[in-house]
Amino acid sequence: MAKSLEQIVIEGQAAECRSLEELFVLWQTMQHTEDGGGSADCYEEIDRRSFHIDGVMKPEAFSGVLYILREPSLKRYIQKGLTFPVITDVRREFFKYRKGYRDECGYLAGMQRILLGGQAEGMTAAQVMETLGVLYVNKRGGRESSDPVWLNYGYEYIEFIKQQIYLIQPKVIVCGGEDVFRLIVKEVFSNKKRVRGRGEHMVWKDMVKDYQFTADAGYRHTDDPDRTAVVVVNMWNPAYRVNKEQYLSPEEYLKEFERRSGNLSSFIRK
Repeated sequence: MAKSLEQIVIEGQAAECRSLEELFVLWQTMQHTEDGGGSADCYEEIDRRSFHIDGVMKPEAFSGVLYILREPSLKRYIQKGLTFPVITDVRREFFKYRKGYRDECGYLAGMQRILLGGQAEGMTAAQVMETLGVLYVNKRGGRESSDPVWLNYGYEYIEFIKQQIYLIQPKVIVCGGEDVFRLIVKEVFSNKKRVRGRGEHMVWKDMVKDYQFTADAGYRHTDDPDRTAVVVVNMWNPAYRVNKEQYLSPEEYLKEFERRSGNLSSFIRK
């Protein structure tokens, strides 16, 4: 979708935001300037002005772990035929979590316990949830379907997503899905190099090892453990299916995450 001059100016201002509140206001303003001419980055059943606020659950308890997911579900709103803009703080849903794996809250809580290691002993589910942050790529919301709408939105608003991550300053980023992982590593981190006569090209090969991408404080790739400031983990989507027919059990999911996350517990405590 071609951007208007007004949208280009607003997008340029995103990098100047010094708080998430300021960024979210600008982000919503950007959505309001859309002409609504296409549906590539928005479902027809969802008002284009809908916006979901997310981020760190409790700043004073934040462990430095940020989970990035595709989009919050508006399925229940769609089923009721509601077409008005949905403006909500999705963190409230995570604060309500107590136990079980009915939705992604349970998976995030399980992964967070693994990353916290011994720190999580004796902590309630609510206390564990307070230590993490969550970022949805598609702030408008979706309908739990496997299509590229959320990804199209991600590319359309990548400058805002970048700034949100920069403002949160996570030490560990857990991406819920291979496609989320690729979007974040390729677009948020500085992995481009200039080749004479060929312009800028993305550097990707051999940068990901054992499902992890490591970067320094300037968000540039590094293999040096002493310079590593951010680790991005490639994990399955919490709704991962085996052979597109059967859902993976929570136990199998968390076992795989423990294998992929390695010794990040000690990295978080640094």
